[in-house]
Amino acid sequence: MDWEAAFFQQYQDACVGRLLRGIIHNINGANQAFSLQAALFSSMFAQAEKLLGEAMSSCPNSDCGVAPLRELLTKRAMMVGQMEEKVATSKRIVNRILPLAQLYWDTHGEAVSIVDIAELELEIMSADNFFKHNIDKHFDLALDLPRIKKHCVELHTLIHVLLDNAAYALREALNPWMLLSAKCSGESLVLAVSDSGSGVDADVATWIFEPFYSTRDGALGVGLFLAKKCVGIMGGRIEYSAEDGKTTFTVTVPFKELI
Repeated sequence: MDWEAAFFQQYQDACVGRLLRGIIHNINGANQAFSLQAALFSSMFAQAEKLLGEAMSSCPNSDCGVAPLRELLTKRAMMVGQMEEKVATSKRIVNRILPLAQLYWDTHGEAVSIVDIAELELEIMSADNFFKHNIDKHFDLALDLPRIKKHCVELHTLIHVLLDNAAYALREALNPWMLLSAKCSGESLVLAVSDSGSGVDADVATWIFEPFYSTRDGALGVGLFLAKKCVGIMGGRIEYSAEDGKTTFTVTVPFKELI
């Protein structure tokens, strides 16, 4: 096995750990929200009990005190809804990762939605505060994309690298935005990540997919190399373009290599 194949295999193995770390991050957020809401519930229950006791002792024959109690209960219901949303998010992330784990070890696993793969990577990338809060994110994911059974790990890796590359490029942008799109074009999947970063100079654009080449300070220069490697394994191609304040990486992969 040559160094490129060995390095790529090691990176794929690391992807599983990265995905699990993202899951833990999201589940931890849900648990923190649950703990906070539970503490607030305890305080609200105490207030409700106090109000109810005062109402019963001072106004035994009227509805005095019922309105404040109802207001507290309404707030409680709203908070329960927020907790349910957090728990649902955690369950959704776990349910998405299970088919991927099965496909990683078993080529006969369940088919996976391309949209789910993209959305999972977006959720995991949101563990980065800059990505989550400072970038204006847009999505154009076609609803008619077929489910796939092959190269799911490569597709995860590819999307992660392109999103991470865009996020880094946007750290110095005045109006940071990015667009992730995926659509069917004939018998191929066309996936693209665009951003408002400055891109790279034309004289170095031909080098960006080479191993250990990077315009980032302190970076290893393996991200886009791995992206191209993933695309090659899937039998596709990746292209880079930059014009009018927009940088785009476009990936085209035949569906026959994915289904």
